[in-house]
Amino acid sequence: MVYVYRTKLIFQPLWRLNVIEIKYFYSQMKLFSTFLFLLLISFFDSETGAIFMVDNFNSSQVGILPEGWSGRKKEAAKYYKIKEDPEDKGNKYLSVTNDSTDMFIIKKIKVDLVKYPFLNWKWKINQLPKNGKENKKKTCDVAASVNVVLVASKWRPKTIKYSWSTTLKKNVFTKSPYAFWPSRCDIIVIESGDELKGQWITEKRNVLEDYIRLYKKKKVKSRVIDALVIMSDGDNTKSVSAADYDDIFFSAN
Repeated sequence: MVYVYRTKLIFQPLWRLNVIEIKYFYSQMKLFSTFLFLLLISFFDSETGAIFMVDNFNSSQVGILPEGWSGRKKEAAKYYKIKEDPEDKGNKYLSVTNDSTDMFIIKKIKVDLVKYPFLNWKWKINQLPKNGKENKKKTCDVAASVNVVLVASKWRPKTIKYSWSTTLKKNVFTKSPYAFWPSRCDIIVIESGDELKGQWITEKRNVLEDYIRLYKKKKVKSRVIDALVIMSDGDNTKSVSAADYDDIFFSAN
């Protein structure tokens, strides 16, 4: 015997309903089935590890530091702010204009690179630091960088830095001149120069592959990172760095 809930708060057998009520009953069942399907798909995606979203900045308020991120100093909020895309209303992004400082922001996350090896992001450079060159102390500034923090430690941090360099060529591997053992910061130049200035560029990088290569690992069963850092700086060159960031996430493929 099948019963359905009527608007009069009475349970009735299906065969006692009129045509309109039967149509309403089946429409509700269809909606419930659709909801259940979407719920199962969502659960399936999260369990199989399709993506791990770091931030798309849409939940943050315009004009302030993005939610979940913090700066080394309170002044970081002066340079790192959320803006709304005038060409795509409803979409927000992180905008940075850093004048002669080394400010950065960090978000603490736990992501296993074995499960989510690919880091995906979008960025756009608006101004390059004058003569910036990341492997020299006097010129160690970048227009934009996304940094995977392997070990978050005051005394022995370990980081892989993906940068948009002013002068170093694309695909160059180098090291930060400020990182001394036991700390370590490997730099991989993803983009270079101002040829693509003002354009949104989408990037995808196999961080696990870079980690295995840089640290000479043969097999990795698990490698959980501690945080992600965004940095556009100009303290060493005494100049301005300006860039925008959006849609940062890790993915399985």
